[in-house]
Amino acid sequence: MKPQPFREVRILDNFYQTSSFFPMPVVLVCTVSESGAMNLGPYSLCFPYTVAGAKRQMLLISRDNSNTAVNLRRTGLCTLNFIPDKRSYLRNCVMLGFPGESTEEKMKNS
Repeated sequence: MKPQPFREVRILDNFYQTSSFFPMPVVLVCTVSESGAMNLGPYSLCFPYTVAGAKRQMLLISRDNSNTAVNLRRTGLCTLNFIPDKRSYLRNCVMLGFPGESTEEKMKNS
């Protein structure tokens, strides 16, 4: 099989949503905002970090100013929710991943 050349991908604020490749597991990371509201952030680049051994770990890559990152630094807690590969769920994940919205703004339509 002949290797395919790399393609240039335009970097945008919502790079992960514009560069999604399916099927790739989508994880909804749930954190709690400072006001106590539940915040869901979709991540498709959540990889196992330590697979062997007594502990299981995941590596989550996020913008440092995302709601998820801010809430994680404040509380140190989150839940990982794997969702089925259904078009309607994935469409909503894209809406949840738009950068710059407050927790209240993005969760009102979810």
